[in-house]
Amino acid sequence: MKKNKKVPLFIKLLFTFLIVFSLLFFILVLYDTKIFKTVVEISHIQSKATANTIIDKAVQNTIKELNITSSDFFIEKQSDTSAVSVNTILINTFCTTVSMGITKGMEQIADEYISIPLGVITGIEVFSNIGPNIPFYIKPMGIASVDYETSFSAEGINQTNFKIWLNIAMDIKIVNPLKSETMSVSRKIMLVDTVINGTVPERYMSLNN
Repeated sequence: MKKNKKVPLFIKLLFTFLIVFSLLFFILVLYDTKIFKTVVEISHIQSKATANTIIDKAVQNTIKELNITSSDFFIEKQSDTSAVSVNTILINTFCTTVSMGITKGMEQIADEYISIPLGVITGIEVFSNIGPNIPFYIKPMGIASVDYETSFSAEGINQTNFKIWLNIAMDIKIVNPLKSETMSVSRKIMLVDTVINGTVPERYMSLNN
């Protein structure tokens, strides 16, 4: 009876290495194609929510700091609404202050991270807080752009709907241990939305006072 030849140790180690390598490769492919994409989508949602919170806080703080109301942004003649004046100095100051507030708020969270449990990818609420956490850092990219627009339109008989709103845009970078990418966040925030009684304005003026 012939004895079975022993498999050389080198062959065993090579075979084990190939199995481990194949398994790791499969996990990395799965992570990159499915798991990672799901986590990135969640990080986008949370990052956008964080940025919007900072924007809202900057607007609210600016209103308190300047001690103003929506009626301070425009001037109408009591006798005739055929001319509507916008207080551009105040609005420009408001935009600048809001931009500085947003930038400061983003800088304060630059060293903080969003922690996303791996169990979130299952889509099952019970598992949403289970598993190792994947950290994502939010970093500001430049200064937030804050500008304003105005519009007026006929509203009923002898009435004008006058609006002033902010257009806010900024870029933020989302960074995790394996990848980083930039996303844009934009907001439209209404400052004035009022109906002015009187004749529909024949012209619109944007003045310093």
